Amino acid sequence: EVLDASFSFDGVIGAFAITNDIVLMALGLGIGAMYVRSLTVYLVRQGTLDDYVYLEHGAHYAIGALAVILMVTIQYQINEVITGLVGVVLIGASFWSSVRRNRALAAAEGDAGADEKTEVPSGT
Repeated sequence: EVLDASFSFDGVIGAFAITNDIVLMALGLGIGAMYVRSLTVYLVRQGTLDDYVYLEHGAHYAIGALAVILMVTIQYQINEVITGLVGVVLIGASFWSSVRRNRALAAAEGDAGADEKTEVPSGT
């Protein structure tokens, strides 16, 4: 809920940069909020966060990095491309780390299964 609220607040600020028409802003923010909410519910029901265990941590790191960038922009000008790339890189790295972890676990389970099959029974 807090994440949805923060995206909505961010969207309000961005909407004022695009248009001053309050109806268009409300419509766009409503559609965006419904999309983010439905995507969140879908991912939770599918167990995606259980499969990609580092994804949530990456999102937290991205939010922290964006907060630091926001404070730095008080004194220095930072290009929007850099701001966007920082979030994308952190989320991408956490996704890749989760994929590597899942592959390592699958390989370890495969090796354990192969070891059990090759054991010679002790009675012969």
